[in-house]
Amino acid sequence: MRHASGPLHASITFEYVLPTGSTGRAVLEADGYAVHELPFVEISRRKVDLVMYVPMLLLNGWRLYRLAKQRGATLIHLNDFYNLTGYAARFFSLGRLQLFVHVRFLPQVLPQVFARPWRWLAEHAAQQVICVSEAVRSYFTTNLNRVKTVYDPLPTLGEVLPQYSVYERAGGLVHLLYLSNYIRGKGQDFALEAFRAAYAHNSNLRLHFVGGDMGMTKNQEFRCELEAAASAAELNEVVRFDGFAADTEAVMKAHDIVLNFSESESFSLTCLDALYYGVPLIASDCGGPAELFEVGRSGLLVPNRDVPAMANAINELAANVALRQQFSAASRVFVRRKFAPAHTYLLLADCYNRALARE
Repeated sequence: MRHASGPLHASITFEYVLPTGSTGRAVLEADGYAVHELPFVEISRRKVDLVMYVPMLLLNGWRLYRLAKQRGATLIHLNDFYNLTGYAARFFSLGRLQLFVHVRFLPQVLPQVFARPWRWLAEHAAQQVICVSEAVRSYFTTNLNRVKTVYDPLPTLGEVLPQYSVYERAGGLVHLLYLSNYIRGKGQDFALEAFRAAYAHNSNLRLHFVGGDMGMTKNQEFRCELEAAASAAELNEVVRFDGFAADTEAVMKAHDIVLNFSESESFSLTCLDALYYGVPLIASDCGGPAELFEVGRSGLLVPNRDVPAMANAINELAANVALRQQFSAASRVFVRRKFAPAHTYLLLADCYNRALARE
């Protein structure tokens, strides 16, 4: 959302409301935004959250309504499909506050007992539903005037480093990158299994996992499981695990191929970044990634959860420098055309202006 609002900041006033204690506050304030905090409570299995959810939803809805009134805001943009606070604020405003809902993940994969009511609310109580891909858009039933696809924009900083160049490394080594936080479902387990199969045919392959654990125990445990599996497969010398990297461009451009075998992705900024920088990409057909490039021309798409297909794609692309050069050049051109401002943040601005004109 920050990437989309940045180019519009001069003509539209944005103020952010974050969960209490969010580390994102400093980043947004450094960009010149006014930032507020509310103690949001999400539905979870914890009994205290279940007990407090409805009271806190109403209380935070009232607080958000009062904050919007105090700050002169007329439109609330919910950046989470499942955050219902904006609906409560709109209720307290007696319908005067306009409401946008941004859907940044695939509702199809959520428990439908929750997803269907959220969909109904979005379609009937919000003025605009913004979907990050056509894969997300397909879940909704209402007309295109109420539900629109607005793609996330290209990296706001552009390219800082020299343009990426495909070349053949000494000894024929091929370095693969898996850039994603260590979260179950993000595909690192498939990547490791596919790499083991591919490495059996090509011992010049190297795999580098990069990502954070967000300080969560379950993510730390997942990373430990991956490291143990690599060790058990005797891949310690050719598979490396590292933590979070702030400089995505530098990490990607240090590798020959980017992998993304997530089980479910509404869009995938990692895939978009790889295509933008021209680093050859292999991605799984798990939702949004299929819309980001021309399959076979600017990247390879493999069936979701299909490890043999992943291994075959790795070996195919690793052995073909000319194909990697083609993908690198074609992907740079394609994403700059498809994700131009007219299809991203300018389209979002048009949605804002139409809604504000109806006041």
